Amino acid sequence: MNGANLNDLALLLPELILVGTASVLILVPQRLQKLPLVAAATILAAVAAALASVWIVSADPKIGFGGMFTVDRYSQFFKVLVASALTLASLLSVTTRGPMGSQTHESSVRPAEYFGLLLLASTGMMFAASALDLLTLYLALELMTLCSYILVGITVDRPKSNEAAIKYFLLGSFASALFLYGLALAYGATGTTDFATIASTLSDRGLASNKILLAAIGLLMAGLSFKIAAFPFHAWAPDAYQGASAPVAAFLAAASKAAGLAALGRVCLIAFGPEARVISAVLTGLAVLSILVGSILAVSQTDMKRLLAYSSIAHAGYALLGFICMTPAGAEATMTYAFLYVFMTLGAFGIVIVLDQRGETLDGFQGLAAQRPAAALLMLLFLLSLTGIPPTAGFTAKFLVIQSVLKAGYTWLAVLAVICSVVTAFVYLRVAVIMYMKEPQVPAPARFPPAITAALVIAALVTVIGGVLPGIVTQWAVAP
Repeated sequence: MNGANLNDLALLLPELILVGTASVLILVPQRLQKLPLVAAATILAAVAAALASVWIVSADPKIGFGGMFTVDRYSQFFKVLVASALTLASLLSVTTRGPMGSQTHESSVRPAEYFGLLLLASTGMMFAASALDLLTLYLALELMTLCSYILVGITVDRPKSNEAAIKYFLLGSFASALFLYGLALAYGATGTTDFATIASTLSDRGLASNKILLAAIGLLMAGLSFKIAAFPFHAWAPDAYQGASAPVAAFLAAASKAAGLAALGRVCLIAFGPEARVISAVLTGLAVLSILVGSILAVSQTDMKRLLAYSSIAHAGYALLGFICMTPAGAEATMTYAFLYVFMTLGAFGIVIVLDQRGETLDGFQGLAAQRPAAALLMLLFLLSLTGIPPTAGFTAKFLVIQSVLKAGYTWLAVLAVICSVVTAFVYLRVAVIMYMKEPQVPAPARFPPAITAALVIAALVTVIGGVLPGIVTQWAVAP
């Protein structure tokens, strides 16, 4: 093996750490698969991958594998974010009733298989953040999505999980076909799948003389919109979140959305950057519809996981606001939004996991403040952040993306975002009212398991610090 190949492999160190750990876990004999040990190994791998991502990146970006893969500040940001989401999801999976945290059937899930799938899905997410070629991106997204299908339906003896996994698989296969067809059209129109070469072709010819490339853009954007659950490619999210166990739903809502935004940022700003006007128009439509649909449909939800699913659809729309500007500053606003969203969402799902024995409906939150004041206070913090109320991280996130569209001249879009934030305030504060102003109807929930306590503390700290000292996060965000 020559030096160049070794240098290329060095760029894959974070991904190799995750794949290697997953392989070891899967090969471990079942009698040795103790949940705390397997979870600890997963968390150590995630931390090592994050540190490797920081170590590899220097002042100048590195490109390998014939220009198909890059390591730069942009990929570093999202790889550290994915590793953080993996760490918190692993902590949330360590419950007294098994790795899934569900009410029944935990014993049928082998911890090594479950955490191995989390590791492999995270590997695909990291690859997506570094992809500079449509083929590389497609393979990365498929690795992520295939593992996600299995995670949703991993409790095969739960009919709700089976149904959710089948729906997710069917819609996901359709979205993958759209992306692959768009990839083929882009290759047919430009003779390449490389982002930089596609951008060069667009600069020379433009879309006016190449309608095939315009169709390719539409299909590729559709495929990527599925990954972040943006309208109208959102239908899988409510059923998948409800049917999956709460830790898996948390992982999908946080890490999967972050990876999708990372891929979307590179495709929009690099490959299709010369056609900023067209891309901006497409993103505007996706953002507006996602914010409206997610905010309005969340109002009628009584299941907490479905409520958080529609919330994630709305938040996907808010996150897209930064990309609409097609500027580095706008992209950095979206990156900050993605980072802060991951922690407040994982925190909210953590409380859902703690209350799992009380059911997943809003009734399970009745009187929580009287029974478990700490759990109610943490949930209130995460709900306020999801709403966008200062001084939480959610306010910082929304302020930055709304500010970016105002600077770009989209005043009406900023007004719409603020109005929809008021609508979602009703959704989230309704849960707060139930916790603090209703009498308990069921016994008090059990004490927090230590692992879940650690995850909630980390999520709460980031949610508070992101609102009080946002510069700590924003200085990391560097556009591709």
